[in-house]
Amino acid sequence: MSTPHNHTAGASADATAEARRRHEALTQLEVTRTLRTHQREWFAGLRRDVFEAGKPYAIVGALVPHEILQALDLPFITDVWYSGLVAARRQSGYYSDFLDKSGFHRNLSRYAALTLGVLLDTENPDKPWGGLPAPSLVCTSIHERSAQVLADFAGAPFIPIEQPVLDRPMVNWWQHSRWGWEDLDGDYRIDALVAQYQDLIAAAERVAGKRLDIDRLREILDRVNQQEEYFDEVRTIIATAPKLPARLGEVMGQVMGIQWHRGTDWALAQARAFRDEIRHRADQAMWVCPNEKYRLMYVGQGLWQNLDFFTEFEEKYGAVFVRSNYLSIASDGYLRYGTRDPIRALASRYATMSEQMHMPGLGSAWAEHEARTHRIDGGLSIAGWWGIRAINKSLEEAGIPILDFPVDAVDGNTWDQERMFALVRDFIEQRVAPTQAARRAQGL
Repeated sequence: MSTPHNHTAGASADATAEARRRHEALTQLEVTRTLRTHQREWFAGLRRDVFEAGKPYAIVGALVPHEILQALDLPFITDVWYSGLVAARRQSGYYSDFLDKSGFHRNLSRYAALTLGVLLDTENPDKPWGGLPAPSLVCTSIHERSAQVLADFAGAPFIPIEQPVLDRPMVNWWQHSRWGWEDLDGDYRIDALVAQYQDLIAAAERVAGKRLDIDRLREILDRVNQQEEYFDEVRTIIATAPKLPARLGEVMGQVMGIQWHRGTDWALAQARAFRDEIRHRADQAMWVCPNEKYRLMYVGQGLWQNLDFFTEFEEKYGAVFVRSNYLSIASDGYLRYGTRDPIRALASRYATMSEQMHMPGLGSAWAEHEARTHRIDGGLSIAGWWGIRAINKSLEEAGIPILDFPVDAVDGNTWDQERMFALVRDFIEQRVAPTQAARRAQGL
């Protein structure tokens, strides 16, 4: 019987080494290696700057305007990105147990809270990339309750961001998000976020010791638009190529790794190199799985704790994962054109990302659209974003079978290799294959 990934720091070291060996063996993209090198060097530099030079840095959530911090030269770590790193190193089980033993309730979102666990654990020397220094500023969405604990522990100011409620939704929102974003998100919601961003700017200026240069912020947003355009090209190549040119785990790693540095010259160059390598692989018919038969998608969060797991189904079943929310969010959620007011553009972006993609009806329409364009035969649903059950129901009604995958995206204690393998195997054999056969028989 298989067991969860890890429960002790010692066991996690062995699991980390094995995961690293397997990941390296499965790596196909050169940009995966360059990204890994950059991330390690950047993180080591951050630790030197904070620990040795006493420079400030921030811990922030995913729905926070990182570009403002970039413009202030204030380094930051994104909580969910670091949680994904903890999970990828097979240490999430250890830190999940640590949070339980520290008195936090078991339903606390591990996606954001693993970062807190690493910071609170002062005894374990084996931490991902050496662990985290205490931040000088914390800013997250207001629902991330663990962030307040983290800020209190570090003695840092906490700036919560509350997303205003959407009251006039557009079902086909992705067709309006790039140019018609003011109408899409509503001036009242954008105004409410801009006011909160002013609080963040004031706090970040105090920590950084400098004033925000609005022209520099505008330049950063222009680079972000260019970066997301490269991502949009990658999405188009993956959706339209005869077969899949790159494994989804590597694609997700590129997108998230680049996004957390978005607006920098490095991020733009890395996104361009990513696009170029994907295009080359498609042009040269360098397919992940030459016998590709079934195209699958993630619904909700990606399986960050074990992205390599689904390679198990390539050879026997010809099953590949071609789509997750992350690359598509970069394309449909980030791009903003037609304004010279960078703060309003940022407010619109996060207003869209907080509800348009996840709200029942809106998220469902987007998921169905994405399933059609990516020629999807089935999907795995990993809970984490609200509205996910309604999205699953909508996809099922549209003829896309969905497997409700009973695992946390990052918590290794929820993982059972044999059980998960059996679930996906049975899903392909009993639901995906018959559904695809029936559709082909009907000429669909």
